[in-house]
Amino acid sequence: MSKDLYSVLGMDENASQDELKKAYRKLAKKYHPDANPGDSKAEERFKEVSEAYDILGSKEKRAQYDQMRKGGGGFSWGETGGEGAGPFGGGGLADILRSMFGGGMGGGGFETSGFGRGRTSRPAVAVDVPFRTAALGGFVRASLQVPSTCPVCMGAGGSGRQTCPECDGTGRIQQGQMVMPCPACGGSGQKFSNVCTSCRGTGETLSVETVDLNVPAGSDDGTVLRLATPSRGTVMVKLRVKPDSFFRREGRNIHCTVAISAPQAVLGSKLKIRTLDGKVMLRIHPGTQPGTILRIPGKGVPYRGTKGDQLVHVEVKLPESPSQEEKALWEQLSGLKRK
Repeated sequence: MSKDLYSVLGMDENASQDELKKAYRKLAKKYHPDANPGDSKAEERFKEVSEAYDILGSKEKRAQYDQMRKGGGGFSWGETGGEGAGPFGGGGLADILRSMFGGGMGGGGFETSGFGRGRTSRPAVAVDVPFRTAALGGFVRASLQVPSTCPVCMGAGGSGRQTCPECDGTGRIQQGQMVMPCPACGGSGQKFSNVCTSCRGTGETLSVETVDLNVPAGSDDGTVLRLATPSRGTVMVKLRVKPDSFFRREGRNIHCTVAISAPQAVLGSKLKIRTLDGKVMLRIHPGTQPGTILRIPGKGVPYRGTKGDQLVHVEVKLPESPSQEEKALWEQLSGLKRK
């Protein structure tokens, strides 16, 4: 839906910066999520008002917007790309905000918890996963520290709720060209005369939940998954794949290293090689050289119905302290080569 930022704040293009600021504060108070719990329409309106003031509250960015607006470029709220995107490089407000603030701003950039302090998006919870499970998939039981409603204040964050005097309840302040969450109230717009000592005003405490995490086949170190928990709902989980003493991974292929003796390299041999799903017999051809790489097809990491390969790096192990008999045999071989 195409919207004019001035109309979002209920003002016209001739309004002064002070008038825009007053209009923003009034609307932000009215539609703040803490004042309208459970009202999704009010929350969306609060985001629209905040995002509009992110642009119009800055003289420089307001001038850029006015230039685009007078040039007839369409301003599409929440959409991306398309023609008529104007000098901001994208058609949507999200794209404009990313262009202006380097990807970090926008009305939905932080959340609030109860009537407590605001919080930024939480980092993903790290979970250790065995190498084989990450490659082939499976379940991992993990104990996660997840945020839950504070049992002392029941999520309120404290008592004696008051409007924050620093931001007049808007949850935001302007510093130079930037509009950012108020540091006094953490972006909630509210303060307490008595802050909950258990959660320190956040409305949440950490609790431990044991969950069975379904790890998809082909997961890599750093893969982020969404996990539904019984009490908190969706939690982001970041996988930490444990290194394996035998295997290592490069893309969809699995690599390993095996050592063979000199006679095995010269005469050839057969070896049982460990793979991700069991052992297979691998043939060592006569005359195999150190550094040879042998391929076992289809024993790598699954990907879209196919599998990578396992690459076996061959090392030839020579005796470090040969016996007198072994030395004699090597001398005989050396003599044969000189003839």
